Amino acid sequence: MTKLKYLIFLSLILFVVMSASAENYTGDFLTNGIGARALGLGGAYVSIADDATATYWNPAGIAGVEQKYQVSLMHAARRSGLGSFSYVSGIGKVLSHLTVGLSWIRAGIDDIPIYYDVPAFDENTSADQRKNDPKFRPREEDFVPAGYLNDSENAYVLSLATGFTVSQSWWDNFGRDSIPPEFLFGINTKVILQSFNGAGDLDETTSQFANYGSSGYGFDAGMLIRLPDLNALFGLENVGGVAVGFNLQDISQTTLTWNTTPAQKESIPSNLNIGLTFFTHLLFNRELIVAYQWQGRYGGQTHIGIEYELTPQLALRTGLRDSRFTSGIGIQLKQFQLDYALLIGDLINTHFLSVLWTF
Repeated sequence: MTKLKYLIFLSLILFVVMSASAENYTGDFLTNGIGARALGLGGAYVSIADDATATYWNPAGIAGVEQKYQVSLMHAARRSGLGSFSYVSGIGKVLSHLTVGLSWIRAGIDDIPIYYDVPAFDENTSADQRKNDPKFRPREEDFVPAGYLNDSENAYVLSLATGFTVSQSWWDNFGRDSIPPEFLFGINTKVILQSFNGAGDLDETTSQFANYGSSGYGFDAGMLIRLPDLNALFGLENVGGVAVGFNLQDISQTTLTWNTTPAQKESIPSNLNIGLTFFTHLLFNRELIVAYQWQGRYGGQTHIGIEYELTPQLALRTGLRDSRFTSGIGIQLKQFQLDYALLIGDLINTHFLSVLWTF
């Protein structure tokens, strides 16, 4: 082998692009989930969705945020620092019954090193030669990259949401004092861009990789129904409330078109998320949230999350994300909420940090 290229993950990525069998994993970076609170709850968030991260989990939820503006930021180093995952979103009430959100999600692998002509790894060199002859052993200069490649996957999302609350006078017809339910609706329009770019002394073949990219757009729709207490319907006073959430991601699938010759197309399959949340103050008069979510993608996955408010400033979380254990903690500091989540993986663990600013 006269040339050996260590294109970490690149060959795998290109194989996914060119292979029809990999279509179910198209746009996979959008399935990671965002926000350390939601991730600490195992991703069971479609029926909670009560902050700016709802632009991802259920766009309907941003209509229920009481404050006029919120900004959310998150960053995580994935795969032991080899890859990164970031998110930023902002929402605001532009009209009394219309909330708008803007989001950016990015996953990337930066500085993928490119190596050429490493004699120690010539396939015609035997193990004995590498062992006995110094000229066939790796040298320090063999591991100076000729250049680098970067993989960047981005999604830009515009969210619109509205909602209404059943009038108290009509709800009182049930005959028991109770807070009426709230119905929220939202949609997402998103643009997805994926690209490779390179730097350094790249040869002609590798330079072609740096010119590959894809683009596409898609839509999501969500609904969230919140029943703050169960008194009117079931006669259960001071027990708590429930919420039901639905989010259909990538309606009619989302198609990404690559700038290859001929052009290759991939489709992100539609993904239905259904969730149920129960919230109560029965346990030591502190808020307890128990959430369940099912999603249809990848043959169906189950998410379960529990959050308990130790104090008004401190919350503990745990969950299961399709049998993987998650945990987290939330700290409230005036208008700032700081969240941390840990996801247990087969080989490595991933740490997520996020901040939510309300004003």
